[in-house]
Amino acid sequence: MPIVLTLSLAINLLIIGVALGSVLRLKNSDHAKAPPGFGPALYRALPKEDRKSLRGELSGLHGKGAKGRSQDFMVVTEALRAVPFDPETVTLLLQQQAQATADLQAALQEKWLVLVTQMSDEERQTYATRLEEVVKRGPRGHKKKH
Repeated sequence: MPIVLTLSLAINLLIIGVALGSVLRLKNSDHAKAPPGFGPALYRALPKEDRKSLRGELSGLHGKGAKGRSQDFMVVTEALRAVPFDPETVTLLLQQQAQATADLQAALQEKWLVLVTQMSDEERQTYATRLEEVVKRGPRGHKKKH
């Protein structure tokens, strides 16, 4: 039963997040003018085989994090139901989640830098050109209108 409740909460939060994000994007026309996120742009500009390699190398770390998140959702659900409510428990969990995200990002950046370092000068020039194209397309991958 706790797993079902946790999944239900996660799905509801996802739906609310998507709906809220859609509304905010419609109201904020500057969003379409903004460049994509730094990490996603660097990743999308990589050649397909390098993106595949990166995903393969990091899948274990990401999978490990997913298992931990399932447990963390159970802990936060219990903490939310606790009487009296203990915000320190939730704060600790949020800090752990932030650290796990930072660890994953650091691993990704390290692997990315190894890939770029191994590129020839010509490959890096080509990569830089692809990166410019990704940035021009914007966060949704469409060409920006000026």
